[in-house]
Amino acid sequence: MAGIRDPNEGSWREAQGRLGLVGEPTVRATAFYRMVIGACRALATLLRIRIVVVGVEHLPLAANGLPPGGWIAAGLPHRSWIDPFVVTLGLPVEPRISWFGDGRAINRSALRRWIFARIGGVVPIWPDGRRQAVDAHFEAAGRVLDAGGVFGLFPESGPAVPVGRARPFGGGIGYIAIRTGAPIVPLILGGTDLVYLGQRIILQVLPSTDWRTLADAPPSMPAPAPGSREERDLARRVTDALHASTAKAVAEAHRDAERMAPRRRRGTGLTRLFH
Repeated sequence: MAGIRDPNEGSWREAQGRLGLVGEPTVRATAFYRMVIGACRALATLLRIRIVVVGVEHLPLAANGLPPGGWIAAGLPHRSWIDPFVVTLGLPVEPRISWFGDGRAINRSALRRWIFARIGGVVPIWPDGRRQAVDAHFEAAGRVLDAGGVFGLFPESGPAVPVGRARPFGGGIGYIAIRTGAPIVPLILGGTDLVYLGQRIILQVLPSTDWRTLADAPPSMPAPAPGSREERDLARRVTDALHASTAKAVAEAHRDAERMAPRRRRGTGLTRLFH
């Protein structure tokens, strides 16, 4: 609205010049990170929100039985602010997960800026991203994966679609998978279109895949040159195939969450808690 200025505009615009990963890429969960995770778990308990994790056997496992890093966590569909918390709390605390995040939301208050500066593990995305910014985003994701961490993102883009479906995917996840060679683990969320007291949320882990499998390419196929037309075409094939291969699971997770939901949902105002 003309004449009205966002009081936080200056702060996030100043931060907008900072591209790439906040903090250093790491597999380890620091004491502060664990404290934040503990606070989130306590809040979920207070609100009687329970995360039902299905398919944990599909998480990549190392020889010693501990979950290794170096994989992409693809959360979908993205419905509300609670989604990244559901994924983070549903996965093992180590190797820790780093995220693409809304730069404006991260820098909206001094408290948020302080927390994210301490916790690290986030790559701010700004609304007027340039080629330089996109390259920095992909480079940051590669650093996390090379360090053995888990890189999380919600691949959807575009306008809203009916619940039980996922929006079309942007090309980012395809580019990251192609350039890093990291496997993709789809994480399907059910029941997060509303947030309310006593909620049951489904987090289903699907078997991992990779860009060659999604593109129906031979295992020996080399990755195309970064920025080439071949890479753009391949990234689109990869994301379209990922969308198609997860569509049934998205619909089923929504249906199952609806079956678990109470007839009367109390405290649905929580859905707008961070809006």
